[in-house]
Amino acid sequence: MKKRTKTILGVVAVIVIAAIVIPMYISRQHTTFRAEVTDHMSMLDTLDILIIKKIPTTDPYVEEEVTIKDPQEIRKMLKLAKDIELRRVKQIDISERSEGTPYYYDWQLLTKKEDRFTEGFGITFYNEHAVSIYSGYKTRDKLENYEITNDFNLSEVERLFTNLKEGKK
Repeated sequence: MKKRTKTILGVVAVIVIAAIVIPMYISRQHTTFRAEVTDHMSMLDTLDILIIKKIPTTDPYVEEEVTIKDPQEIRKMLKLAKDIELRRVKQIDISERSEGTPYYYDWQLLTKKEDRFTEGFGITFYNEHAVSIYSGYKTRDKLENYEITNDFNLSEVERLFTNLKEGKK
């Protein structure tokens, strides 16, 4: 009877631990662009500079670049991505990147943290389904790959990039 009680307690303990750990692990896999980037900016932070590069998938050394220093324009660009829902993945399938999209966008965002130091983010939109985010504030796992799980229109980024390149507002 004593051995049977220990076995039952062991099985119950394993089930309880699994019931706690599995949902915690799954919830860490789903996030949003807002949680990964913009939530790490406080009211005292200043949007310093946003460099957007349009890089062809066929020749990554031929790129177009736009630099934005106006905080209002930077906010406008960040608004495009704020509601993106993400799911962490181990690695992005690069072959999917070139299907239908002959280029990808690389954003480099620098913020001044309370006018004391600069923190950076690197955001690479490979296509409408894949993004990588480098977070300068993290001490480990600074570069994470994500699958975009909701609708994201990369053509809107293209339109704004073209307008900025031509000098339109």
